[in-house]
Amino acid sequence: MPSVPQFERLNGGRPILRKIDDHPWENKVVFNPASVLVEDRATLERVINELPFDVETRRKLSRHKALCFLFYRAQGRETPVYDHRRSSIGLAVLTPTLELLARHDKPIILPDQAYEDLGAEDARIGRVGDQFIMFYTAYASGQVKNRMRIAVAISTDLVHWEKRGLLKGRFNEIDNKNAMLFPTRVGGKLLMLHRPMEGENASSIHWAEGEDVLGEWKTRGMLIQRRPNPKFEDTWIGGGAPPLLLPDGRYLLVYHIGNKTQGKGREYDFAIAVADPKNPEFIVRRDEPLLRPETEAETIGDSDLGVNDVVFVCGAHFYQSDLYIPYAGADSVVLGGKIRKEELERYLGAS
Repeated sequence: MPSVPQFERLNGGRPILRKIDDHPWENKVVFNPASVLVEDRATLERVINELPFDVETRRKLSRHKALCFLFYRAQGRETPVYDHRRSSIGLAVLTPTLELLARHDKPIILPDQAYEDLGAEDARIGRVGDQFIMFYTAYASGQVKNRMRIAVAISTDLVHWEKRGLLKGRFNEIDNKNAMLFPTRVGGKLLMLHRPMEGENASSIHWAEGEDVLGEWKTRGMLIQRRPNPKFEDTWIGGGAPPLLLPDGRYLLVYHIGNKTQGKGREYDFAIAVADPKNPEFIVRRDEPLLRPETEAETIGDSDLGVNDVVFVCGAHFYQSDLYIPYAGADSVVLGGKIRKEELERYLGAS
């Protein structure tokens, strides 16, 4: 079986998005970016008209035939007025090939509800009809322990988001995260991935089905089991980018692998898989790893937070048949990567 497709680091391996010292909510770290590529002209015009930028910036954006909207997790420092260590979600606009064009100076999502009072984290965005669906991790304080559950927000323009609370389903009664939608219904059902942190087969990728995003979700159990790695003390996995629909009806999955090294160290990698809804096994191929942290931006994070050796993905898109992946480096910056069409065809042709 051929090797994983070659991954190319963009911008010479340097960040495409960094913290901004003058913005209290993001003057520490920016990471874990969700992404949405918009190519449809009518939708693009609707989104651009709602963007919180000046007229000239919106005019420049309107000249592009496609845009990538990035929803990244941000943390700042604690101030006497507000604790910006609590994660919020920012908005940036990039070209489809991940060059920065514009960036909002305020958060697009703040942790302003009781179920997320410690942070709104790690968004993933899908689409159902004319609505954009954001699943994100709601981090909340608890009497016995802090809680991590899956929350949902809905938008028609990628700018104004209506929070609709926590997802309904027994899987959201325990700590859970890494939730994302499949881009199409399968067997008439909406499908989602999630990663329970408690219970049977915890710390593996599970899936669930539902009739409506805001209705009751029913878990199907584990979809992808974690694989022990003899190089590490412990290994776990979770969803990364929302599954991508392939021309032949299969799906491409890019997910993450967490590894615990000796002592308190950790390493997060990418992995890749192929799902076929016509195959009883559903997952017909998986390969680990696709990418490991190697560059300075991937291996050395913010000195105060002390997170190193991490590559982490929450979104990806196809553009001109190449795969573009914005991703986090060491929980501190946003980086860009690419897999060329030829590499994908080679990999998928053997799956």
